Amino acid sequence: MTLLNPILVKSQLSFSSAYLSFGMIVFGLLLGFFDTKYLFVSVVFGGFGLISLWGKVIAHRREVTLDAAAGQVTISRVSAFFRPKQRSYPLEMFGSVQSYILQGKFPINRVELVTKTGGEALMLALFEPANVASSFFSLPREGENKLAERLRQEIAGQLGLLDRGFLGNRMFGAQLKD
Repeated sequence: MTLLNPILVKSQLSFSSAYLSFGMIVFGLLLGFFDTKYLFVSVVFGGFGLISLWGKVIAHRREVTLDAAAGQVTISRVSAFFRPKQRSYPLEMFGSVQSYILQGKFPINRVELVTKTGGEALMLALFEPANVASSFFSLPREGENKLAERLRQEIAGQLGLLDRGFLGNRMFGAQLKD
């Protein structure tokens, strides 16, 4: 019998929105520096950009460890002031793994573990969706990211969970607290 290594899961979202946040900070500073009558607007732009960038850094520090040997799913993250936080769930409470696209202005490919009762899910990772077109002349539609697909299949194979596959576009349901 071979022991499998724990699966470490981290979101793979790009930092393009972080660049936008950083741009807002710089724009706010420049606006306030060159024209003092726009000082309030510069504080708003700079403050919103800073808060947005802070949130992205904190979200990027979230990791999920799926350990079959220990029978645990452990979520490690940090608080707003970078204090470590950890929460664990027994692996036996989950029955399947799924992936879908959460629609919105910036669509996200979510990979989740679903409880055996099917009522709640635990978000594992977020990915940029793949743009898929059936032919050159058709418009692209959002599809499953290849990394999300491999992660979903690896989790189902190593942990013996049902692979519900890629569910397409949908809204998220009840979520377990991490």
